Amino acid sequence: IFELPFVLVETFLLLFSSITYGMAVIAMNKNNPSQVMAWLGLTFLFGAGFVAMEIYEFHHLIAEGFGPDRSAFLSGFFTLVGTHGVHVTSGLIWMAVMMFQISRRGLSSMNRTRLLCLSLFWHFLDVVWICVFSVVYLMGAM
Repeated sequence: IFELPFVLVETFLLLFSSITYGMAVIAMNKNNPSQVMAWLGLTFLFGAGFVAMEIYEFHHLIAEGFGPDRSAFLSGFFTLVGTHGVHVTSGLIWMAVMMFQISRRGLSSMNRTRLLCLSLFWHFLDVVWICVFSVVYLMGAM
């Protein structure tokens, strides 16, 4: 149903986005707002790339006749992967808001707290993705 290399690229985009977000937090701790913005921008691009690839994959599967109405497995696949994609999209919106806030108010104590909360959310998305990838994709390949 899917190409493993395609899914691996998606996975690496998300994993690299965790590394770049970590670099944003390091820059925040060094009180360097321009570096924070640069790292968040790169993180945003990786996350957006992940979502774009997921949308492409969904479109491709449905066009090939593998929609969620075809089987229980595909219904579960679209639900799990789609729910994760919605959460990544929510994180991207949160990240864009944070970039706007930092551009307006700098690295205030409130913005620092919010960046750390977003960091927890963003890294958790990676952990969840590894579980989703392992269960859904690898079980589907069997």
